[in-house]
Amino acid sequence: MKRRITAGTLSFLAGGLLFGCDGTSTELGGAGELDEGDVASESLPAVGGARFGTMCQKEYENGWQTTLDYVWNRCGWFNNELDDTDSKIFYYNLHGTKSLWETSWDQNYLDNVNLFYSSTHGGAWSGSAVYAMWDDGDLAYTSSMRLGDESYGLSIMSTYSCDTLKLDGQLINRWRNTMRGGLRYVTGSHDTLWDGLTTDETGEDYADELQKSNTIRYAWRDGNSDWYVDNDVAVMTTGLNSSDCSSRRSGMKWQNYTSYNRRRDGDAAYYCWTYWDNL
Repeated sequence: MKRRITAGTLSFLAGGLLFGCDGTSTELGGAGELDEGDVASESLPAVGGARFGTMCQKEYENGWQTTLDYVWNRCGWFNNELDDTDSKIFYYNLHGTKSLWETSWDQNYLDNVNLFYSSTHGGAWSGSAVYAMWDDGDLAYTSSMRLGDESYGLSIMSTYSCDTLKLDGQLINRWRNTMRGGLRYVTGSHDTLWDGLTTDETGEDYADELQKSNTIRYAWRDGNSDWYVDNDVAVMTTGLNSSDCSSRRSGMKWQNYTSYNRRRDGDAAYYCWTYWDNL
């Protein structure tokens, strides 16, 4: 039996060894799609031998969020897989790291790598997606982020966190500031992701799918599917127009992402996404 719990500012579901979050899946018309399919091949490095970084959190100060018992496996195994082919630049917990996500210090951290991976509690507010830091009550806000325009420039932001791509008519408002810096691709969840014994390998599986030259959207989908729990995943990108956005969403890979020009400020004129329910 699952029971609904609320802690601090974020909601989640708890049941035995599994932790997820509360949310409602709502289809948003026009630019979104429910989709499936893709292929796999041998393991390959990113174009140019890319840089990646990871920040994750298991427990939280004063218990302001529920402990996520399998986070270190998820994140550590992601690192171990991807650094077989690419360069790990950092691996941190989320103690005092709000400013490293937001514009204050992002040039030394999130914007200092090509791909950023994280696992923590997430949420969706009216004007921002939020990520829980370790510090009691601390959240990193997408409305305070602008990624892709400093240092190496982040290209792919992948977070195993609930609700960060929630499809409720406010998705674009939550991510507009972040994407206008030139961030190429976001992967997350439109509803619930579970932390448990059967989902501790999702980070490793995602990294493996990237190395096999699958497109980013199907690497994220296949890496986060599970035989025991139902994960809800989503991806999003931007473009000059509908056609450009669709091409970027469908074709971008770990091996070719630099061939897609950044869409900054006014060039990030169109948003498109794909979502999957109950994987």
